[in-house]
Amino acid sequence: MNTKRTAAKTAPVTTVAVLTLLGTLFSAPATAAPPQGDFTATGVKIHVSYSTTSFARGHGNPGDGYTWLGGQSNAEAVPCPDGSVKDHWTYVHNNRTGVEGYVSDCFIREY
Repeated sequence: MNTKRTAAKTAPVTTVAVLTLLGTLFSAPATAAPPQGDFTATGVKIHVSYSTTSFARGHGNPGDGYTWLGGQSNAEAVPCPDGSVKDHWTYVHNNRTGVEGYVSDCFIREY
């Protein structure tokens, strides 16, 4: 039995099409936005360093919102209003005032 085989015809591939495909496959991955959150108390001090005795650059209040910029573990332990103690401080940018600095994790929450 003879079967007739025909070559499949394809559209010519252009250089632009190949470069577009390669750019899609090998482009840099999208970076996620930094975490956001808010202050949990009124007048939360935003410090220069991760210590309650360091200079306060400003304050954060509920509704100001913050953008996470980093953190520091095993820093000064702070007694929280709920009775727990936390030794982690987060470096934040106050979204309303623009002030940046460290805040004890006792006084912020992430969205």
